[in-house]
Amino acid sequence: MSEFELTKDEKRCLQNWFRQAIAQVEREEATARLAQWFGIGEGANHRSQSGRRRARRAVNSVHARENALV
Repeated sequence: MSEFELTKDEKRCLQNWFRQAIAQVEREEATARLAQWFGIGEGANHRSQSGRRRARRAVNSVHARENALV
């Protein structure tokens, strides 16, 4: 197979390194998925849902004007 064997410490180090690499890739994929879901980032629209404001109500609402006419 191979001419040399890895020590237990080297194997453990490689396992930890691979776990970290896999976790980083999964984190980046999840972040990209969430960014796409919420419309953040490169493919986002020009409008943000969180930044919308409600329209101001008129001083005399329609209901108040109808009651004034009666």
